[in-house]
Amino acid sequence: MLALTLALLTPPSCQRGAPATQEECARLFGRLVDLELQEMGYRDPTLAARWRARLAARHAPLVESCVGRRLPPGALACAARARTAEEVSHGCLDVGW
Repeated sequence: MLALTLALLTPPSCQRGAPATQEECARLFGRLVDLELQEMGYRDPTLAARWRARLAARHAPLVESCVGRRLPPGALACAARARTAEEVSHGCLDVGW
């Protein structure tokens, strides 16, 4: 989550690509949460769904702050292919840009 927070708080002037929509930000966040839940061992679909809902509610302001920010080209496709949360945050979102 920290990596996503850092990526989303990067000033828009430092970012490139098309401005992110609400749906795109929700998809990125959702993918990151899914990967983090897997990494923490939440394999039970019911339990994972509860955690996903809690995290979505808690981090809704973060997702909203993503809307309109410029994502790196191919970030969504990269996130869909990623196998780890770190790969999304450091590879797809290029936190250090």
